[in-house]
Amino acid sequence: MLYIDYTLLIQIVQFLVIIYVGKKMIMDPVLKTVEGRDSKIDGMKEEAENLKAQVEQYKADYAEKMSEMRVELAEYHRKIKDEATKEATEMMQGVKADIDEKVASARAEIAAQSEKAKEEMNTIVTEISEMIVDRIMLSA
Repeated sequence: MLYIDYTLLIQIVQFLVIIYVGKKMIMDPVLKTVEGRDSKIDGMKEEAENLKAQVEQYKADYAEKMSEMRVELAEYHRKIKDEATKEATEMMQGVKADIDEKVASARAEIAAQSEKAKEEMNTIVTEISEMIVDRIMLSA
């Protein structure tokens, strides 16, 4: 049989005191630890997401800078090639002008020597002609 008397009331009070003390000494510290751990985990997740976003931003910046650098490099190569072509063209024009000048000089010298040779030949022909005429005149 169940007896309801003042001991039941004492047992209920003791039970509530044990629950209260247990809650304050065991449950609250455990819950604080769990909540602290959960908030720490959430903070780490947020930090990881921020770092991931930062890494993605760095990757995008890197890709953009690499693209810009490739464009600059291509432009630099084109510029160097154009300068080299221009310099080579100028050098070729200088060499061509020098060669043309030497060829013209050589042609002028050849023409002068040819004229001199013609004059000498004319002189020799004239002398030989005069000698032949003199011999013919002496023999006759």
